[in-house]
Amino acid sequence: MIKAVIDIGTNSVKYLLAEVCSNDKPIILKDMVKITRLGEGLSKTGRISPQALLRSAETAEEFVLDAKKSGAGEIRIVGTMALRTALNAADFMRRIWEHAGVETEVLSGEDEATLSFWGALSGFDPGNVKNCCMIDTGGGSTELVFAREGQIVSRSSLKTGALTLTEKYFSKDIVSQEDLMNAEDELKELFALTKPPFRAEMAVGIGGNVTAMASVFRRMERYDPTEVHGTILSEEEINRQIGEYSTKTGDERRKIKGLDPERADIILAGACVIRYAIQFCGCSEIVVSDRGLRHGVLLSM
Repeated sequence: MIKAVIDIGTNSVKYLLAEVCSNDKPIILKDMVKITRLGEGLSKTGRISPQALLRSAETAEEFVLDAKKSGAGEIRIVGTMALRTALNAADFMRRIWEHAGVETEVLSGEDEATLSFWGALSGFDPGNVKNCCMIDTGGGSTELVFAREGQIVSRSSLKTGALTLTEKYFSKDIVSQEDLMNAEDELKELFALTKPPFRAEMAVGIGGNVTAMASVFRRMERYDPTEVHGTILSEEEINRQIGEYSTKTGDERRKIKGLDPERADIILAGACVIRYAIQFCGCSEIVVSDRGLRHGVLLSM
């Protein structure tokens, strides 16, 4: 059976179409992402703006239409941080239902973390992933899952992400050292609110921020998920990229080889979150997975 997953994120809408057989791994037919900024301005107003709602809804509806044309027998739409917190989230979900005929399921932070974990690890040999921490840095939240021998020990969701942190500290074209220090101070305080259950041997990173950093590290002319998957980013490389992003203007960041120009304005915030997340896990590097929530949802269908 062909199945489809549409992940409505704070920063982007992701679409996964796959053929699923009972005993075999899913065959990925399409894996697409479009940056729509559903959570743009949400942290200030508490509401999804009309423009952001329209952008994201139209994208989701296009993906639903494509899934139906492709013969999908099951379509699941899931929402994350923006739809968990927006006062007018129901307006967005009503629009999707009226135009596409599919209900939107808003995941709790814990469910999002769990499904992201299983999705991320589906791309690795289980024998190589033992005592680990999965880090999912999204646009509006950051999910952390600690697992030992394949069993989840703890799940947590921090209310900070690349888009929300950018809007708070990095909205100017040139980032000041004061803004950078203030953002780092906030991250220190947030991560101090929870304690890791153990020191992880391995940190696995998912989401558009860490995959973008892997693409920059590899200086890719064109994004290749097979090349990005499994990339190891050292703390030294993460610090190097933070230094590069924080000293360039928006136009200069958009010209960085390997970086999607549409992500140039939020990549600094994403990199800062990732740096503190791996320190929180007790690791000095992060292994990048090109898989994530959408793959975990697919496995649960």
